[in-house]
Amino acid sequence: MPFVGDSSNSSSNGVQPRTLVVDNYDSYTFNLLQLLLQQNQQQQQQQRAEASNVVTIRNDQYPWPTVRDEILPHIDNIVISPGPGTPGRAGDFGICDDLIRHAAESGVPLLGVCLGHQGIARVYGARIEQCAVPVHGQTTQVEHSSSGEEGRCIFAGVPSAFTAVRYHSLAVSDVGFPHTQLQVLARATGTVATMGSGGRIEQTGTSEIMAVRHRRLPIFGVQFHPESIASDHGARILANFTAITQVAMAKRPLSAASTRDIPRSVAEMSIISGTHSTDGCANDSNTGRPYSLVTAAVELHGVAAAGDGGEVDEIGRQLQQHLYGDDPMPIWLDSAKRGDAHSCQSVLASAASARGATVRYSLQTKQVTVLRFVAEQALGHPEVVATHAVDTTFWEWMQQTVDSTRVAEPPVPGFRCGWIGYFAYEMKTESPAGGGLAHRDRGRAGRRMALPDAQLSFVDRCVVVDHAHSPPRAHVFAVVSKEEAGQPSASNKDSRWIDTLGCASKEEADKWVAATVERIEQWREMAATSNRNHRQAEETDTETRMAAANALTVPLQPALPRKEYVAAIGRAKEYIAQGETYEVCLTNQFRIALPSRAHIRSARDALRLYTAMRTANPAPYGALLWYPDICAGVASCSPERFLRIAAEAEAEADADSDAEAEADAGGSYGNSRRRVVEMKPIKGTARRPARPLPGSSRGNMEEWRALDAQSARTLRESIKERAENLMIVDLIRHDLNAITGGRVQVPRLMEIESYKHVHQMVTTVEARLSGGGAGDVAALAQCFPPGSMTGAPKIRTVRLLEDDLENSAPRGVYSGCLGYFSANAGHADWSVVIRTAVVDSPDELSVGAGGALTILSNPDDEWAEVETKLCSVLPAVQQYVHSSRRE
Repeated sequence: MPFVGDSSNSSSNGVQPRTLVVDNYDSYTFNLLQLLLQQNQQQQQQQRAEASNVVTIRNDQYPWPTVRDEILPHIDNIVISPGPGTPGRAGDFGICDDLIRHAAESGVPLLGVCLGHQGIARVYGARIEQCAVPVHGQTTQVEHSSSGEEGRCIFAGVPSAFTAVRYHSLAVSDVGFPHTQLQVLARATGTVATMGSGGRIEQTGTSEIMAVRHRRLPIFGVQFHPESIASDHGARILANFTAITQVAMAKRPLSAASTRDIPRSVAEMSIISGTHSTDGCANDSNTGRPYSLVTAAVELHGVAAAGDGGEVDEIGRQLQQHLYGDDPMPIWLDSAKRGDAHSCQSVLASAASARGATVRYSLQTKQVTVLRFVAEQALGHPEVVATHAVDTTFWEWMQQTVDSTRVAEPPVPGFRCGWIGYFAYEMKTESPAGGGLAHRDRGRAGRRMALPDAQLSFVDRCVVVDHAHSPPRAHVFAVVSKEEAGQPSASNKDSRWIDTLGCASKEEADKWVAATVERIEQWREMAATSNRNHRQAEETDTETRMAAANALTVPLQPALPRKEYVAAIGRAKEYIAQGETYEVCLTNQFRIALPSRAHIRSARDALRLYTAMRTANPAPYGALLWYPDICAGVASCSPERFLRIAAEAEAEADADSDAEAEADAGGSYGNSRRRVVEMKPIKGTARRPARPLPGSSRGNMEEWRALDAQSARTLRESIKERAENLMIVDLIRHDLNAITGGRVQVPRLMEIESYKHVHQMVTTVEARLSGGGAGDVAALAQCFPPGSMTGAPKIRTVRLLEDDLENSAPRGVYSGCLGYFSANAGHADWSVVIRTAVVDSPDELSVGAGGALTILSNPDDEWAEVETKLCSVLPAVQQYVHSSRRE
């Protein structure tokens, strides 16, 4: 599959221009950068070399004199990005007015997109006004009347009518348009969706100005987004702008500063470096001697994964119960949805290990605490191994720690010991999306949370179930400590605890692996000979218990009652209408008080809760984490992958890799290998009709299938849901382009995936990380928090949520991410924490739910979507309460 914005029509002649891209704090800017980097793809196979042709800065990063005197002398053209707000507000447009005037005075070609386009028109006297119909994430027909040869017209070679994506609430007005200086090149035609007075989506005509040009100067503006995955001819338009620049360069005499290379001092001013890494978080293979790994595998032949037609994987559950059912601090990453293409592996382990460690981070104190749990004292106070004051960010600290805990064995897919845990949503304040937000006390809603802002445990031994293998296979792993050879690797004495991780000797690791293999083989024999009818009867009994539990109700206390939530929807839509944001992912927290008999005081209680959840709503990214010293944990049935990293040779997309990529992946093992990042945002949810009970008539089943298919079809064709998904897909592409320099593609766009209670619209986005680029933690930090849980543009929308729309309560672990960094270098897998019960105290748990808001959102429908998502968790909570019997 070609990369987004295939540049096959790009100009390959002439000198490649040096471009200044000005980012107006948008979430699509780096998609424009991708198109620019691809302009000379035919001349240069290594895109990293092209990064030297582009300098990207924020609109307020440097004062105008600095930009004018130090950057612009080395620039051949300028691109002004989209962004929230209005060009008439200095805080939204920064130095861009000055850049437009500079382009007019110097003759340097300039292209403005969306906000940049509006800014050009405003500088020349046009009025910017609110659209009669704001349009965000919708495709529309654009017609241009311009004609001209390449090198003179941005629409050269583009059909007179084409499809483009629009994200805007403001537009250039026809009233008072400065025709003597600007020419209208294109307009929108046809219709767009709007919310009618009755709360129903209607179609209305559209004719807004979509493109302008200066009548004498190479200054152009486009209102639509050529960089969107759903826009046609975006690469061609950018290639035309490059050709226009090359014509201008040929006419302009070279100054003393006009060398073909951008000086290093200028390149270092760019927010996107030549290696596409995040400052302080680059992949570092020089972290001392790696650990060694002891491995074994057991074929689970003869073991049934589930009863006939069962959706819930039973191998993982039974093996977890057999190996870790009585463990005081279990870790279980659970691919519970049988038959799902993404349910590939389950990780079974314990954090209660004398040779492991758990790190906890507090944003308030900026301190890392390293704890060690052992089985005998796990319910009491763990040993404090070390504390670290973080003077940068926890992401950077964790990157260094992950780099220091690598195994030496060749990489294979999946988890091979390493770090498992979560990052709470509030970790956004230390990620690039934080945008300078100061941390707020997480107890601002009047109740402090037990779970810290980030918590990860080093798993020194584990069992990994490979569900994709036939028959399923259980891998057993144990890490051998760096201490064994008497050669500690940690240069900092405060980090010597890292050298104590893992089994004390290879003999200890061999012994544990052999004993665990024996236990698995014993379980396999028992499971293979168990009565199949017993399993079917057990499934039927579970359905009966769930039906009885559904008759109960558990008290819910929302952070935002329905009236307040609906009011927040209204305010969010007003922000959208004003151009402050395009999409807002508004969420709500529902606290559930548990009766005394159902208090969650131990890992066994948490395991019963999670077992009920996975039975009611099996998902490919299920998880159970329990922390006994604070009586808190996470039980998640997430259907959404946030981010996965795999060495390119093992990634699913590798089948389409070219010979160069294969040669690169086949080199020596280490962090020089290229890695593939995969993200799978979910936006768009529809409730499935209630499935008939077993034994229902054939007619009832056929009627259900028809209704279910209609529900999926309605979701697939929904203009609103597709717009929601598209906005987040383009945002994710932007996040990944920041660290991959344009190696981003979308192999699957807006596909429907079905779960027990809902259909979901899912897109797959992939990118390639260079070996020396951003580390695994840095890649996660760049994309955090998940765009599907914020909206777009991410930075502005996060601030609106923080300051106004969700000011009542912190999100905590909900809508953060949960997963692992494998000790097997270049492998990580993280889910979005949704469809999750968070236990913050024995007598209470919380469930988060929300939805994406656009200008097309209907408040009643949005509240119904919240209820739909709650229904993925609440029946299991009710079943847990119903089955609890405390003395």
